[in-house]
Amino acid sequence: MPLNVIRGIIRGATRGVLTGKKGNKNFYKGRGVRPPGFHTRRGEYKIVQRKVPEFIVPDLSGCDLKPYVSYKAPKVDTPPLTAEGLLEQIKENIHLLRHREVP
Repeated sequence: MPLNVIRGIIRGATRGVLTGKKGNKNFYKGRGVRPPGFHTRRGEYKIVQRKVPEFIVPDLSGCDLKPYVSYKAPKVDTPPLTAEGLLEQIKENIHLLRHREVP
């Protein structure tokens, strides 16, 4: 035992990236995404609706804009955004935001 400790001090610790293959048998690296539910004692999986991501996509069926912007398009200069200006924009457009109460 003391020989292994001394050998580890001399060699130095490995400072590489910890991957799923370098961890122990219980280590699961994942990709940083939280699960939308949990496992029960009976082996079932319950989904919690608060954890399910909700994507709000606007209806663009009548939109004339295209996804391409030409390099010949004129450059638009906007003034720098300040806290007061942002607050005014939010106050003007507060009716457009979707509100949902979360318990």
